[in-house]
Parts: sequence; C-alpha cells; structure tokens
Amino acid sequence: MPRVLYFSLLREKLGISEEELDFRGPVGKLREVLKEKHPEIGDLLDRVKFAVNEEYVDDDFTLEGDERVAIIPPVSGG
Repeated sequence: MPRVLYFSLLREKLGISEEELDFRGPVGKLREVLKEKHPEIGDLLDRVKFAVNEEYVDDDFTLEGDERVAIIPPVSGG
C-alpha cells in the first residue's frame, strides 16, 4: 500500500501527517480518491505537486502499491 505523506497546510487541515491507502493506479486517480476521502482539502489538491519516492511525477505516473507519495502544497515566497 502506498504511504501518503502530508505537509504544511494539508497536515494542519487533516490533523495527520501520513496514511496508508489501498490504491494502485495513476497519480491523477489518487488525486480524485483523496478529494473524495478528504473533502476538506479538495480545493488544495487541485494545486499540489506529487513526489513519489522523492521524485516529482505527473498525473500519468502509475503507482504500484509500495511507494512513498509526498503531497507538496503550493508555496509562496517573499
């Protein structure tokens, strides 16, 4: 099962830093599954980046089930 890691505002809104999900398939589908599971962060999930095993991936990347999936929220600087 992939281990999904949440950072920053995502972690604050969910009250968890990680969870394991029974999921295999494209990252784009994972994004939709997470929106359904956690509607409180649905708007943020449209703007996040996904990193699998510490490498950024796009929505077409396929998860096999044993990865570490980091969800990186948008950042702003000043």
